[in-house]
Amino acid sequence: MAEEVESLEELEEDGPKIGLSLYLLKADKIAAFESEIKRGREVRPLASPLEGEFIIFPAESKEPRWVNAVRTVLQDPSGFTLMGRSPAGLMVLKREQDAFVVSFGHAWNKLKEHWLEGDFGLRIALNSIPLDKIVEIRSEQVLAKWHIAVERAPRASVLHEFGVEFDRDLVAALGGVPSRATVFGNHVRGGTNLHLEASLTNLGDVLDKAAALFRSNAYKRRWPEVSNVTPVSDPTMIDKLDTRLDAEFESGEAERKLVLFTPVHRHNEDLPLAQSYVYGHRFKNAPFRPYLLTEFWLNFLAGKNRRPSTAEAKKDRIHLLDEGREEIKNYSLYECFGYELSFGGKSYFLSSGRWYEVVSDFVEKVNTYLTREIKAPAFRLPEWNQAEEDEPAYNRRCGALHGFLHFDTRNVHFGGEHSKFEFCDFLDTRSKTLYFAKIASRSSGMSHLVEQVRRTAELLFDTDQAYRDKLATVFQAQHSRAERTWLRSRPQNSEWKLCLVSLGRPAGDLPFFAKCALWKLHRNLTSRGHQVFYVSV
Repeated sequence: MAEEVESLEELEEDGPKIGLSLYLLKADKIAAFESEIKRGREVRPLASPLEGEFIIFPAESKEPRWVNAVRTVLQDPSGFTLMGRSPAGLMVLKREQDAFVVSFGHAWNKLKEHWLEGDFGLRIALNSIPLDKIVEIRSEQVLAKWHIAVERAPRASVLHEFGVEFDRDLVAALGGVPSRATVFGNHVRGGTNLHLEASLTNLGDVLDKAAALFRSNAYKRRWPEVSNVTPVSDPTMIDKLDTRLDAEFESGEAERKLVLFTPVHRHNEDLPLAQSYVYGHRFKNAPFRPYLLTEFWLNFLAGKNRRPSTAEAKKDRIHLLDEGREEIKNYSLYECFGYELSFGGKSYFLSSGRWYEVVSDFVEKVNTYLTREIKAPAFRLPEWNQAEEDEPAYNRRCGALHGFLHFDTRNVHFGGEHSKFEFCDFLDTRSKTLYFAKIASRSSGMSHLVEQVRRTAELLFDTDQAYRDKLATVFQAQHSRAERTWLRSRPQNSEWKLCLVSLGRPAGDLPFFAKCALWKLHRNLTSRGHQVFYVSV
């Protein structure tokens, strides 16, 4: 199939080009899409040779909420009226076994995610954009902590100039300059949809080319790391994973592990940032929430005497509002879940409403590294008394050991008025070991631990003396008699050891994405000459 895609004839353009957003409907969702989207709307057939129709969404006059607020500060508000009108439409095209949708205006908001092939545009972008012609990468960090990042370059650039890390990030959208696909124009962006500039006269050729690239696996040759995770498409397996998640809701485990975040926006239409949220129905006096937090959803359910479950999450909506409290978009709570679990000896995660499986080779690679490469320190730390100690209490006990110094919560203010960093939790002056302790019950806990170690390594061993001078002040205030002359110059990377301390969980029992964070940190720091250890207590 790859050879066939690479040898497709390049076609000449005919007619003016316009920006187009293309979607591919799932074969088993075409009927549901047509039944709902056409109901009560004007539909016009397309002219030959295109087969399909255009569905019209008439413009609606609507006054933004902020207009009334502005009236209150005008000397003469009479006659002050601002109405917005935005017509839109969807063009539905049939090409052999495929049904495509082209969105015009804001009609893409009418499309439901479960109707669409979620990686349609991304696969085409991966198959058509060379590694040195990338302009934009939208990534979702799931293998260390839940985080979304968008990077745009001023010109087509090489992949390594971007911050995406494939052992940690899930690529959600990609933009750049295509190689052989002249019908795609000079720039494409692909996520759920494919955005490009093309002539409607050549639309059939564009769709045929897009279908061929979507079904090709040629991208895996130049983007092998993208295959570390794969979407779960089998409905039976998805049901099993949802059932497992429900079991973890029943046990209470899911409430501790669940993260809520705005779904990664895989469409190529930019959305404004949400300023507040409404859970459930958006009735007149519905409370506005400043953050998207698990506890707000749980409180919402408790107020209705309902228990958390995947069924409830798929039913409940979350409304994203702008600064004028106008709705930007709404999602099901299920689409906002960030969750990881093990099932059948494999690792899975739920992100933006889709289940993904971490491929077995990658899991084995990470587990093997943790077993063979990461060692415990020579000094045996005292065991954590989980029944009686929280994290600060354990740190104080270790900091009181002979030759140890306690630094937990003693922040170093550096890099600006509000910037502060924890140096370490406690240290051993004899073995020159800095210890960083955390109850790493989920990936986010390990992520915080990893970030603390990474920042200390960057700042303490930097060529710039400024941080060490600030740290010396903290040393004097906290331990006035402690030796601190070593802070007068930059220590060698190997001079002080770095040790991550997990309260309660050995490395082999960590959630898989917590393992990924540890694996990434250890490889990075040891390659720079640091001695890095890990121990569970």
